[in-house]
Amino acid sequence: NVKTGGMALGIKNDIAYEAVKLAKNASKKPLMVKLSPNAENIVEMAKACEEAGADSLSLVNTFKAMAVDIKNRKPVFNNVYAGLSGAAIKPLALRMVHEVCKNVSIPVVGLGGIYTVEDILEFIMVGASAVQIGTVNFTHPNIAPILIKGLEEYCITENINNIMDIRGII
Repeated sequence: NVKTGGMALGIKNDIAYEAVKLAKNASKKPLMVKLSPNAENIVEMAKACEEAGADSLSLVNTFKAMAVDIKNRKPVFNNVYAGLSGAAIKPLALRMVHEVCKNVSIPVVGLGGIYTVEDILEFIMVGASAVQIGTVNFTHPNIAPILIKGLEEYCITENINNIMDIRGII
């Protein structure tokens, strides 16, 4: 993807617009577009995808990152750069989800650094309609039912009838 020019698809609004338009015209199924945090302007990218026909957005994907092996004095990854995910990206992902949710009318699925019920609630409160959990599944493959139970308990404790009642309150 990165080596063969695929990165432009995720960072250039006009290229993303055309790709989404082509995908939407090729299928009758709903289209969710996953946005890259490396986009030139995440809000403008989201608007371009919505205008091209995306039914929903998912953000954010991994951040372009690098690690160095100081013993061998070379990059850790064969490709030099790799995608950074996990807890380190959550504050950045929250900001991007918040900005996008304020500027599009289609549902936004938030992801990036979600490990706890609190993390999920933060994404919902900044406007996400749903969340995806990724990296945490490597260390806790059975985390989903635990998080669902925790959300149910939070709603009971906080007297919330529908989790969407707190969506976008920030």
